[in-house]
Formats: sequence, C-alpha cells, structure tokens
Amino acid sequence: MFPLLSISIVVFIFSLSQTTRTQDGHLPRPSIFAVPGHAHALPRGISVVIACRSPVGFERFRLEKEHLRIIDVINSSSSKTAARFYLGTVSKDTAGHYSCLYNIRNSWSPRSETLELKVIREDITEASPPVSDMTSAPTLQSYEVWNVVRMALAGVVLVVLGAIIGEAWHNQRKSTDSSRTTSGHNQRD
Repeated sequence: MFPLLSISIVVFIFSLSQTTRTQDGHLPRPSIFAVPGHAHALPRGISVVIACRSPVGFERFRLEKEHLRIIDVINSSSSKTAARFYLGTVSKDTAGHYSCLYNIRNSWSPRSETLELKVIREDITEASPPVSDMTSAPTLQSYEVWNVVRMALAGVVLVVLGAIIGEAWHNQRKSTDSSRTTSGHNQRD
C-alpha cells in the first residue's frame, strides 16, 4: 500500500514540476498575426482571421482576448503547426488585444506577443474577398471531429437502449409463456 502511495506522490510532484518548467519558457513562444495583414486598423464589415503558429506541433491552440479565453482549437494532425481563428466580420466588439498559447502534453507555452486590433469607422459595403482555404481551418475541423464523436456516442447509447428493451421484451415474453404453461397444468388437475 505504502510503496504505491509514494510512487503516486512522486509522479504527481514530477508532473507539477514539468508544468511549472514549461510555463517558465521551455516551450517556444508562438507567433500571432491577422489576415488581412494590415490588421492593425480594420474597417467595419470585412472578414478577419487571426492565425497563430508554433515552432513545434501542438495539441491545442487557444486564442485569448484581454487574457480571457475565446476559442480553443484541437489539432487533428501531428504535422500542423498553425491554427486559424475566424472572427467573422469586424464590428466594434472585435477591437482589443489578442494573444495565443498552445498546449503539448498538459504543458502550456508562454503567451504570444499581443496583437492589437483597432476598428475604424469606415464601412465596407462590398463583401470582402473570402479568406483563402477557410474550409481547412482547424476550427472547422475540430467542430467536425467533435460532431463525429457526439454522433458515435449517440449511436452507442441507442444500441445499449435497444439491448435493454430487447432483453426486457424477451424476459416478459418468457414470463408470459411460463405463466400460460403453469396455468394450463393447473386446469388439467
């Protein structure tokens, strides 16, 4: 009992020290930029995407505005080193200070440099050109992955419920058949 407890404590302390060391800067800092590239002053109505890039792979990228989490992107491929965050059309709420950080094996990188987005009054009446390759953005892929997981889980729940109902029906039928057989024997006597 005691050796197992002491091993657990050592593993727990080691995992805490790994996280602390990583937050001290062992993971490289990610970079952050906005598309379109002149994103420091954005006119209302255009579409904007914030992209974050890590020098190494990542498991999860997080976009923060004023140090509050906005969106997390889960990496579906070990070769990806960048995540895109589609913010939609620019409004007054888009303005602010953005940063990103990434996660590898429960360790978080330091925050990126701060990206300041300012919104100017000028309205864009024509639709802005679409941002290239938005269908392959990790944000959309992560939603697709979670939707597949949810659908698979729903399927498993339906199969289990079907098995429970089938077993109940079988037991009820078996019970009804045995009661008919028993009552038939009683009437003959």
